[in-house]
Amino acid sequence: MIKFCPYELVPASFNVWRPVYLEVAKAVIARLSDPRFEFIHFGSSSFEVGGKGIIDISILYQAGCLEQAVSHLESFGFTAQHSDTPFPDTRPRKDIGVIFDDEKFNIHAHVIELNSEEHLKQLAYKQHMLANPDDRAAYEQQKQAVLATGKRHQDEYGKAKSPFVKALLSRL
Repeated sequence: MIKFCPYELVPASFNVWRPVYLEVAKAVIARLSDPRFEFIHFGSSSFEVGGKGIIDISILYQAGCLEQAVSHLESFGFTAQHSDTPFPDTRPRKDIGVIFDDEKFNIHAHVIELNSEEHLKQLAYKQHMLANPDDRAAYEQQKQAVLATGKRHQDEYGKAKSPFVKALLSRL
């Protein structure tokens, strides 16, 4: 059982991957379930890579239904992205906290068109990372190296680790 609660902006840190991330994502997706949308758990927490411990989920909508997807998330209490440089309104991210087994987790819900290039990239990236433990280890090392430079703000941390992801995606 989960309970939605306010999102809490926390400094970037490195948390060892835990199976509970899969359970939290599954519970959030079950709670958000709606026949109009599909959902995918992606990002580090979905493929056994340590990191900030934030659960990334995409809500996938049919063409022309972006506003319905955003409204669906907002009806559960999701709020605008907590960022100095948020995603554009054409591809928003909504944030919320969740209590699962007396532990709080932050959720990032990415609103993405079903079967779009970005959706397909997310799937390919997740499948690649699940199948390639060396790349998972390299990604963890990259994250730890970024933190070692003192980057703790989520935006600067994300920007500093993005070249790794972009380089990997260009190879897929």
